[in-house]
Amino acid sequence: MMNTIFLFVAIVATAIFLLQFILSVFLGELDLDADVDSDLGGMLSFKGLTHFCIGMGWYMYLSEGASWLDYAIGFLIGLFFVWVLWLLYKKAYQLQKEPKPEQMEDLVGRGCIIYAQDKNGYIIQISINGALREKTACSEEGRVYCVGDKAIIKKVESGILYIQ
Repeated sequence: MMNTIFLFVAIVATAIFLLQFILSVFLGELDLDADVDSDLGGMLSFKGLTHFCIGMGWYMYLSEGASWLDYAIGFLIGLFFVWVLWLLYKKAYQLQKEPKPEQMEDLVGRGCIIYAQDKNGYIIQISINGALREKTACSEEGRVYCVGDKAIIKKVESGILYIQ
């Protein structure tokens, strides 16, 4: 009787998982879970419960056991499935790269390369928000730079970059 219950739980959880997977592949992201403000939100969601039931349900059905050791191992396998789900969420979150706008003051101390010279000072190449940008800068000490020289942003005053 218990074996039949675990088979039913495993089949229903697997069907729900496959349905969620197919819907997300063909219809894009569907967020049907309630959000929880914690790091455990992915594990305490409907998807987490589904993964737990897949792991524990299939193990308990295949092991055909009813001892406390089988329940303990099944519980641990269910937790393992939820942990794998959490790892996948964590890795997917790390892939999202949202631009974090940098202020001009954030550039102080950053290295740059002299790209050209113009009437207002120097045109430098500097990495801003992960992309190489050209900005106008002035020499802080009146030093003369050549194209290709490396410099460091020393200060920003009134939106003007000063290099040294």
